[in-house]
Amino acid sequence: MRKPLMALAVAGCFAMAAIGGLIPILQGWIFFVLGLYLLATEFETGRRWVKAGRRRLPFLNRWIVRARDHRWAPGHLKEFEDLTDPTK
Repeated sequence: MRKPLMALAVAGCFAMAAIGGLIPILQGWIFFVLGLYLLATEFETGRRWVKAGRRRLPFLNRWIVRARDHRWAPGHLKEFEDLTDPTK
């Protein structure tokens, strides 16, 4: 039951990120990074996708680092960075 709910949460976060890209009031990048976090911590395939994305897209890596330092970021975002660090 947990995996389908997490898949819905990931899809919801990505949808909010897309809406946040269109509406200036909503910070879409926070939802994008949260969706990546859920994808990478719950699914092995997602972890590989995020790692490959961080390797190929430098702006994605900058977003993740910037989100880690944001005051509303979850405290365990460091775990996400360790799991998806392309240098490891």
